[in-house]
Amino acid sequence: MADADGRPPSDLRLRVMIGGILAAVAILVLALGGYVLWAMLSVGAVIALIEWGGLVKASRIRLVLALLVLLAGLIYALPLLWGLDRSTVALLGIAALLLALLPRASGVAVGSAYIGTAAIAILYLRAQENGFLLSLWALTIVWATDIGAYFAGRGIGGAKLAPSISPNKTWAGLVGGMIAAAIVGGAIAIFGNLPSPTLWLAAPLAVIAQLGDLWESAMKRRAGVKDSGRILPGHGGLLDRIDGMLPVVILAAALVANGNMR
Repeated sequence: MADADGRPPSDLRLRVMIGGILAAVAILVLALGGYVLWAMLSVGAVIALIEWGGLVKASRIRLVLALLVLLAGLIYALPLLWGLDRSTVALLGIAALLLALLPRASGVAVGSAYIGTAAIAILYLRAQENGFLLSLWALTIVWATDIGAYFAGRGIGGAKLAPSISPNKTWAGLVGGMIAAAIVGGAIAIFGNLPSPTLWLAAPLAVIAQLGDLWESAMKRRAGVKDSGRILPGHGGLLDRIDGMLPVVILAAALVANGNMR
């Protein structure tokens, strides 16, 4: 007997165990914040970009250049050194655009800007008032979406969401993920006394998380691989675990930066 992703039960148990460990580490690092959070995000961003480079079949030199761009943006965002504001994201984006001018380098340049901006977005959220709960709210929305989508998709089934990209995803799973995200996100918003928009933003952000997941699935299908890497037993690559988180934290940080989360 296999789960909804075609994996045997033993593999599913391993995935649950590794997923729980990753969630616990993420919460601890968020709580510590500062240099610890920056260091973990930097390491994670480098690993994710290397996996991204594999999916877009970037040459070694282009991947190295993209990693240098990524690290330049993250160093500029180093907490307690220069501070953190929207100019950091702008710097990373401009550098990635310049990198994209290189022949056949646009794919890895997009990855550098996308992954780097997401890492900086988490730093930005964590630096806000109630930053720990705000950043935790953003992450738990993604976790709840994944869990809700899995159980709703497995229990209900029905019409496929995007069969040509990810055959196992269903519309029932999307709705289940939105409901789970709304419940968990709403609970954190209420008990954490977060800004009022966080009460209703969880469900829309769950859709964004699923779109991020589908984007990476399309990249893997184009590359002809099942996983982005092998770093996480039972899960594949790091990018496979954070694909839905990337657009969510970017959008959440953008809403905060523009004063829409008060």
